[in-house]
Amino acid sequence: MDNLSPKFIRKLKQIKLIATDLDGTLLNNQGQISDVTRESVWKLKGLGMRVAIMTARAHSSAERIADELDMKSPIISLDGGLVRLPHSGQNIFASYIKPKVVRTVISEAEKRFSSVALFVDNKMMRLESDTMLPSYIDSLELDTIVVEDLAPYADRTIQVIVGADSKAVIKAIARKAIGLFSRVTVNVYRSSQHGDRWYLEIKNKNYSKATGLAHLEKYFRVGKDEVAVLGDFKNDLEAFKRAGTGVAMKNAVWELKERADLITESSNDDNGAAEFFNLIFKIRSNSRH
Repeated sequence: MDNLSPKFIRKLKQIKLIATDLDGTLLNNQGQISDVTRESVWKLKGLGMRVAIMTARAHSSAERIADELDMKSPIISLDGGLVRLPHSGQNIFASYIKPKVVRTVISEAEKRFSSVALFVDNKMMRLESDTMLPSYIDSLELDTIVVEDLAPYADRTIQVIVGADSKAVIKAIARKAIGLFSRVTVNVYRSSQHGDRWYLEIKNKNYSKATGLAHLEKYFRVGKDEVAVLGDFKNDLEAFKRAGTGVAMKNAVWELKERADLITESSNDDNGAAEFFNLIFKIRSNSRH
């Protein structure tokens, strides 16, 4: 990153907000924050730079990482479906699925002896009687509430997770959801741990990480050109299109690298995010003299 043009350095000087992905970006391959990365974040914050998390993870999982870095900025979670201040109970934005869709999916899953869990704001709700989803939920490191009935939470649901031992059952429930409301998107996938188990994710179509980024810009009163985003995967692409500066990790997918303004020389497992943070720290420090 030593051969940057004066024009690009002037662009980097404008940055007031950095939004970073977690897995494959801020975190190493063990899902941890290295000491080098932690120190680079603290140095930036010492200069008044706002640093925020944007992730596909649930809020409660991202919140633990924010705590480790003493971040107070709103967290973009669930790929932009929720923007929420840590430990405040205050949503800045939430994309709730139509309650009718949620209640229908719950009913269809019960008829077909399938399991259901709901992302309700910053919590995961699951049934006390569920024996299929707990192991899956535990792997996501979520704050989970066990309840007797999910229906009362249908009006504040951002994502629905369904688990079944049959792909045909999962697809039937997915068709029912889409038939009720065309503006939901579904994702069907097989369990990596249990080959005979299938999962279904249901969420609204009308958001991405870029949606969350727009709400962060408004919250901090900054313009697009004053925002930098760091990422590694396709779900970061819309945020790259929106932000003034897109920084792809060395380990990023080619689609993101094609769109990036800058590609780190190091991967996420070798402090690639810290490489960019330290560059901004150096530029900001020099501009003060």
